[in-house]
Amino acid sequence: MLEIIGDSHILALRDAGIEAGNGAMRSKHGQIRIAQLGHGYNFLEPFFSFDGKNVAFTQGPAKSTFERLNKDQAPVIQPNDARRFVFMFGLYPSFGFNVDHWKRHTAASWDADRQFVTQSAFNAIIDETVKQPLAFFRTLADMKVRFSVASCCPVPASYHRLTGAKTFVDREIPLIYNRFRDHVAGRLEKMGIPCHLPPPEVYDENGAMLDSFAKSPGDYHANPAYGRLMLSKILAETDAFT
Repeated sequence: MLEIIGDSHILALRDAGIEAGNGAMRSKHGQIRIAQLGHGYNFLEPFFSFDGKNVAFTQGPAKSTFERLNKDQAPVIQPNDARRFVFMFGLYPSFGFNVDHWKRHTAASWDADRQFVTQSAFNAIIDETVKQPLAFFRTLADMKVRFSVASCCPVPASYHRLTGAKTFVDREIPLIYNRFRDHVAGRLEKMGIPCHLPPPEVYDENGAMLDSFAKSPGDYHANPAYGRLMLSKILAETDAFT
């Protein structure tokens, strides 16, 4: 069984799967189940427990959804679990789009009006942000659970323009997303954890997501067209895993 679970960016994959029909969704790992357990910021807070043997989700919605999804399976994640998982959280730079965090500071070296944050300082911010998901992934790796981690979609090109985030300069928000993605993916790679990154064809020349893949203008979620590409990529890559 393959379970793809995570934050609200799961919905583009789920909707793509529904449109395609069950017959089009195939995995060598068996039945495919997709579910949203929470929002991206939920996984930047404490969200799991480890009793020395099993891992359980502790936030109410995540716990109940995982139990419903696994009504015929264990309601916790076990050592050497028979299921293969794809977790779509941890690569969600929500803090990066919060204007309040970036009024006087910037990661964009070309903005002369705010204090520049070096890449090493920015990496330290990222490491602090993702302490909870990385602890979760590290625990599962130690338990010999078979899993990989999928990125959320890139930020659409229209996000900066249509949300009125005037503090940000051009190309700054894609920079934040891409630096976050690359740093966390690098951390996971060092832990031996595979990552599913967005398909290259969804990016524009500045590293933002093409607006044609956005759920709606300015929304940082993706539509089913993106979901089809990402879901196909995840399934092909997981089929390459044992």
